[in-house]
Amino acid sequence: MTDDARRAEPLETLRELAASEAGLSCAVSDALGRVNGMSYSLAPVWSGARLVGRAVTARPAALDVSAVFRAIALCEAGDVIVVADAAESDAAYWGENASLAAQFRGAAGAVVGAACRDVAAHERLGFPVFAKGATPRGASFGEGGALQVPVEAGGVTVSPGDVIVADENGVVVIPRERLAHVASTLPAIIARDGAVQRLLASGGDLLAARAEKLI
Repeated sequence: MTDDARRAEPLETLRELAASEAGLSCAVSDALGRVNGMSYSLAPVWSGARLVGRAVTARPAALDVSAVFRAIALCEAGDVIVVADAAESDAAYWGENASLAAQFRGAAGAVVGAACRDVAAHERLGFPVFAKGATPRGASFGEGGALQVPVEAGGVTVSPGDVIVADENGVVVIPRERLAHVASTLPAIIARDGAVQRLLASGGDLLAARAEKLI
């Protein structure tokens, strides 16, 4: 097996789990020690949106969002565009054109530390977008901003190549050096959660779950 294949294996495990397990982001957060969850202000802009993929990062310069489109151009299939928290602007840092361009590149979705616009278009396209709300106000285009640098998004530092997992519960960031550990730990966490829920559904309580070392 090549080094590239070894690196891809844990990511494929995450993608398979995300397809079969609702709310995978919660289990991922538990596997990380309940850290690296982005702010609750970053939420899916349409119901049912979920994504898993490696981060390609963009840091716009004030109202200039050209860095976002340059990041899209760098994307490979399955990547997630992560846009830094907006420092000063209440303009949209993502819209229908960005989703169209990213979808053409095969991107898995976008996580935007600002507002977006064209909400209905993202749902119509089936393109997962997580953002801090919506606004009709557009941004501008220039030549500023930075690509593939560590960014703050939703209060969490995201480096290029980190893995993003997002669903109806929000967004969580897996540092790339912890990916293999998280992927190998998740099946046991999911199984344990299932055991707790079966216990509770049958009339047990959390004290009993603790006694059985389920929590």
